Amino acid sequence: MKNSVLGINLLRHLANKGLRIFSTEHAQTAALEIGMNPSYVSEALFHLKNGGWVTRLKRGVYAIAAYGPAPHEFAIAMALVTPSAISHWTAMHYHHITQQTPNKIFAVTPQGTSIPRSLAKTIFRFIQVKKEHYFGIETIWVDEMKAQITNLEKTLLDGLTSPEYCGDFSEVLHAFEMAKDKIRIQIIIEYALKLEKAVAKRLGLILDGLGVEEKYLDPLLKLPMKSYCKFDPSGPAKGPYNAKWKIRENI
Repeated sequence: MKNSVLGINLLRHLANKGLRIFSTEHAQTAALEIGMNPSYVSEALFHLKNGGWVTRLKRGVYAIAAYGPAPHEFAIAMALVTPSAISHWTAMHYHHITQQTPNKIFAVTPQGTSIPRSLAKTIFRFIQVKKEHYFGIETIWVDEMKAQITNLEKTLLDGLTSPEYCGDFSEVLHAFEMAKDKIRIQIIIEYALKLEKAVAKRLGLILDGLGVEEKYLDPLLKLPMKSYCKFDPSGPAKGPYNAKWKIRENI
């Protein structure tokens, strides 16, 4: 009984400190602060987990399941894989450029990961990207916790790279239409030039259709392409050829 009380006191202290997601090291520091022997922390966490007071996210990292609302899914994603950033369809929903509500939490990471992709009723989908493509990220606050998320421009470009993580390509095109008055044209073009040429060409065709001035599109137009690329990278190789943008319009 005494041990159970000690564990709950530890958990209450962590919650009061705002550590709704915490590491074993955080718990050991908190134990010292309340006069508890740090050597008992591992055993206390074991009992707290079995009692449903905490959820183990991964080795050495826990989320408090009591004393207030559960941590936001974005914050949990950050704890599951570091570094990572909320992305794709989830980021589209955050930026209000989709009318759909995704049934998963999507995030990008430059790290390979074997983290389980489900926790309670939430599915987390981590998408590995090249380290040089891990950019365009901003910090937001969710339920008094920090989280990383791709900004509007990078979110749209991720859709042109991997539309399968954004619903489908038609959903990405709809997102561009919804975002057309918010897109920072020079920023999105600058980002596109850091990615694969096919992504830059897809962006050029879309911006051209949205009426963006040719002078802004010139860097995208000048990119050399040895062959035509598909407009929808997840679609079949069919449809008319667009000579200006070296794209096969397969939608």
